[in-house]
Amino acid sequence: MTGAIDIFQRVCSRLNNPAYFFNLAGIFGALLLAPFALTASDYFSLSLGNIGDEEWQAQGVVLQLDLQSPQDRFILSADEIRHPGLPAPVRTLRFACQSGKIEDDRISCQEGLIDFSLNGQEQRRITSRIDWKISSQLIDIYLDNITLSGGKFTAEMKLDKQQWRLLLRGRDVEINKLEKLHAALAEPIGWLSLNGRFGLSMDLSGRGAQLHRGSTRINFTDVNFSDQSGNYIGQGLTGEWRGGFSLSKGSWSGKQQMDISAGEVLTPLFYLSPSSHPLSLETAYRYQTNKSLITLDTFKFSQPERLDITGSADISVENETRLVALNLTSKAADLAALFHDNVLPVLANPQLEDMELAGQFAVDITHLENNTQLRVGLEDVYIEQGLQVRGDGKGQFALYDLDGEINWSSGLAKESHLSWQGGHLFGGITLGATAVDLNLSGGAVSLVKQASIPILDGKLQAEKFALEQGESGPKVQFQGYLTPISMATISSAVGWPPLAGQLSGMIPGLSYENGVIAVNGVALVKIFDGEIVIRDLKLDDLFGALPALSADLELKDIELETLTRAFSFGKITGKLEGRVDDLRLEDWAPVSFNAAFYTPEDDDSRHRINQKAVDNISNLGGSGVSGAISRSFLRMFEDFGYDRLGISCRLERGVCHMGGIEAADRGYYLVKGGGLPRIDIMGFNRKTDWQVLVSKLKQITEGGAPVIK
Repeated sequence: MTGAIDIFQRVCSRLNNPAYFFNLAGIFGALLLAPFALTASDYFSLSLGNIGDEEWQAQGVVLQLDLQSPQDRFILSADEIRHPGLPAPVRTLRFACQSGKIEDDRISCQEGLIDFSLNGQEQRRITSRIDWKISSQLIDIYLDNITLSGGKFTAEMKLDKQQWRLLLRGRDVEINKLEKLHAALAEPIGWLSLNGRFGLSMDLSGRGAQLHRGSTRINFTDVNFSDQSGNYIGQGLTGEWRGGFSLSKGSWSGKQQMDISAGEVLTPLFYLSPSSHPLSLETAYRYQTNKSLITLDTFKFSQPERLDITGSADISVENETRLVALNLTSKAADLAALFHDNVLPVLANPQLEDMELAGQFAVDITHLENNTQLRVGLEDVYIEQGLQVRGDGKGQFALYDLDGEINWSSGLAKESHLSWQGGHLFGGITLGATAVDLNLSGGAVSLVKQASIPILDGKLQAEKFALEQGESGPKVQFQGYLTPISMATISSAVGWPPLAGQLSGMIPGLSYENGVIAVNGVALVKIFDGEIVIRDLKLDDLFGALPALSADLELKDIELETLTRAFSFGKITGKLEGRVDDLRLEDWAPVSFNAAFYTPEDDDSRHRINQKAVDNISNLGGSGVSGAISRSFLRMFEDFGYDRLGISCRLERGVCHMGGIEAADRGYYLVKGGGLPRIDIMGFNRKTDWQVLVSKLKQITEGGAPVIK
């Protein structure tokens, strides 16, 4: 807005001089009234030389009279005319009256032609009519067929001793050629690369040297513009601008309205398509010259079925343009329509393109001196992102029935309140009803008080949340903990086999920067009656097309009976610990890690393993004994004792490099027997295709017989 006002001021400071419209007629009058002496002859030419005063000058003035013509023919010419009201000197002026009348109290010409040159543009054979009543100083001037900036103009001027009026009409004017007409127009036209055509109708009036009132109507067609940076672009704009103004007690006031019915406008903040949804802009304004202050008493922007905004503003133009005060209020608008039609084309973000929205919002903006406040009201809002990524009808993230009030301020802000009735993460992880109180000021957002967000049958307790806008993007800090969630509920939500136990954990600190979510410190997850310690956890592009995760994991005191029962692996009792170093997941599938799981050295619990578990472990290690127990005398035993068990895998380039708890003659031990009856399980495959191994694990967890290859 400030750039447009600045251009307006620079142009109007030159063009609002009433001399543009009054003194042109005065020049004609002064030339015609210049004193001269007549001699008795049929025809004579009188050289008047240079005439004028401090304001205007005419050089090389010559008057030729045909005294014998009944129509009072005469020719008035001048080499050059200069006047502050003219955009440039008028050169080679020639006014030829074909049918006129010169009387003691009246000079008129009903058929005249004018030729002149203005700013290098030649004007030839401009039709003109002049009627001048000398005693009353009433002058009527009509000019037709004026060619300027590629268009055609007509002008009518009525002047007397006290007041004057100008009617100007033009058609097919080329905007980019206006810069040749006046220096004040060259800068904005060049800066915006402005082009297109327009027609105008202008009615101006004043008294003496002062413009008092006026009205203008401009019809523009196929207008295009682009600033030098390419941030503001308009194409094919078609519409109408109309307005009026008047001067009273040293202050200007007026109204204007612009309607755009076709074209496109692109800015860094929004995109408009008047071709689809015509728009209008109305203002009622005052300009107090003694204060150099422009006041917009009313401001209305309307785009039916999209957005309606009303407001007011004070703008100082003293020394430099400055917004003093602003109030804007919008009616409730359709969030989905406005986002997809007006905002999304500017953002050009694939993740935002895969977003569904519904509901309404309203905006209030207040600015006073250096303090700006923004209020956004939300009603029955629905947000869902990632529907195309998943392809199962459920998005990666969703919130339902979102209501609230967002208050932002460049200084101190009122609290913001948000609430929603439900939602989900990754399709099946449900979010319950929640209310959150926030503070938004400057470039920061923070949690006013702790919030509880229901997740499945547990809760995420948010103790701290802070967001700050930095030079490289937003930075987020989070701290909280997760209350116990049943593994059976999680399994059902994400499509895993039924699991037993609970999931809970501490989140000492979580940050987001440059698109990466990182857990600061150590996160603790309680699962399978033991613990998983997570270090250096990072998530990249979480809701994008290719989310990535990296972390180091440590398992402590995992109950094997709970674990194996959860995955239908068979039955194993005892404890398990282990590590997963340099874990890397892409699109939630492992691409690399170094993992080892084994019996703790200090584990004194009972160690037993049943036949099903023996078969499954044998199959994973490639020992080839799967099903052999049921065909031998060992089939009479339901389970066996063991001393230690363990397995390792280093995943590189789709290949799992496998090992066990210790080396054997021809392989490695997966299970080393102990007690009676005892059994040893050997592994022989040192390298296994990762997808084959995953396929075997899937068959085991689904309860099928593993296929040995």
